[in-house]
Amino acid sequence: MTALPSGGHDLTGAWDVHLTFIRGPRQGETETVELRFLCPNVILHADRIRLPDGQLPRGIGEWAIDDDQLSYWFHVVLTGPDHVPEKVVCVHAQGKLAPDGRTFTALGTSGVYQSGRLIATHQVEVRAARADYHRSCDS
Repeated sequence: MTALPSGGHDLTGAWDVHLTFIRGPRQGETETVELRFLCPNVILHADRIRLPDGQLPRGIGEWAIDDDQLSYWFHVVLTGPDHVPEKVVCVHAQGKLAPDGRTFTALGTSGVYQSGRLIATHQVEVRAARADYHRSCDS
């Protein structure tokens, strides 16, 4: 897979993402997040909370697309009530971009780690829609 679009498909831009936990401790729960795909192949994960200036998003990783098949992986740092990092979530998802390039679906897995130990795993259905006009990696 490559981060550069082939076959006219591109992921760059912001996406509204609806997650449904289908396996694991959060089974049956839903969550909405934003994923931002940047060029050449960086992905940022953020909750729907505005970040103060200069603060990094909670998650960062990479993405790739080959024709309409996409894949992404990132790590998210979860903090406790005192804002001290306490857990890391490792996420990987694979899916398919719709022919119009405005939505995608994927199946994701994640592992939640605390103090270097795996404490939970999840499987998640992902449904995403473009949140803004995107600028392709070619432009």
